[in-house]
Amino acid sequence: MKLLFFASDYSIGLSELLFDQLSAINNSNANYIAVAGEKEQIPGLWDKAISQGINLLKIPGLDVHSRFSALVNTLCNISKKENIGVIHVQNNWQLALASSIKIKLWPTQKIKIAYTLHGFRHNHPVKSIIAKTIIGCALNIFADIVICMTEYLRKEFWFLGSKRFLLPLGISNDCFTNSFEFSDSEGLQIIFPGQFRKGKNQDMVIRAFAKHIKRTGDNESHLILPGNGILLNEFKTLTNNLGIETRVSFPGFLKRQDVIELYKKSNVAIVASNSETFGQSIVEPFVLGRCILSTRVGIAPEIIKDGENGFLFSTENQLSNIITKLYNDNHILKIIGKHNFNHRNKFLWSEITKKYSQKMGL
Repeated sequence: MKLLFFASDYSIGLSELLFDQLSAINNSNANYIAVAGEKEQIPGLWDKAISQGINLLKIPGLDVHSRFSALVNTLCNISKKENIGVIHVQNNWQLALASSIKIKLWPTQKIKIAYTLHGFRHNHPVKSIIAKTIIGCALNIFADIVICMTEYLRKEFWFLGSKRFLLPLGISNDCFTNSFEFSDSEGLQIIFPGQFRKGKNQDMVIRAFAKHIKRTGDNESHLILPGNGILLNEFKTLTNNLGIETRVSFPGFLKRQDVIELYKKSNVAIVASNSETFGQSIVEPFVLGRCILSTRVGIAPEIIKDGENGFLFSTENQLSNIITKLYNDNHILKIIGKHNFNHRNKFLWSEITKKYSQKMGL
């Protein structure tokens, strides 16, 4: 069976995450062809696709939500020419395109549709119910395989039954170092990358860190908060008001490789979000062998055994107490980090692609 893989997303074009998955599909010698809009999320992705010999077609306007009929005709021609048996889409626009192709080519060409659940407004209690209902109905009618990247998503869409397929996202090979590397810096070197917006809760982390410093007199530890967003200046002011402005760094928006370098210099990673569908900021430091402190979101409850290879928290006081515990007993950071590093291969794209190819019949 031949796969048609959508490798771009709305207004982004060729996505960095989807490129990593596509690269793994290409390396697995699967029978596929991929399509993407003309844009690219980061400069150089299209050049990388060419250099790796990836079978990727550029379709102008694929991600701008217009010219629907023209795009369906273009994709139908590709599907007929390539004898496509399964189409893997990433969003609702692509689902609509794929569904039209499926209907238009039936019964001479029978096509299955696979859909990866990337999100459903899960940060908004009311909107999430509406979105889940609408998306769920569309998937129930048109999708044959629904890829859930976490058990949380699989449970949220329980009504899709056997269509659900549990498969985590992979992590970039940039995170897979040849050997375990650990920072022996004094104190705790804590990192929490993320957009400064409602629901990410950098303010909780800042206050918890300030409580720890006041409680212990810790003059060694440092908190790094990469990212940008509408709440950035407000949280900078918060650190000043708490008197810890010299202990917290705000490096702004960073490319993935720069964030990875900061992970390598850290010994603790925090995720304090209200909700995540997956949580790459949980898995990336896990793969690099770091101690993770996380709320019970995304994949965190599935890979973190509280107190054994990381810590789960719900409140500011719990987080602050965990930070103090690690500061007073920091030899366990290396033990936890080594454990996570030794269990990292479950997030290799090459391993995930084996299960993916089997499910897709490639």
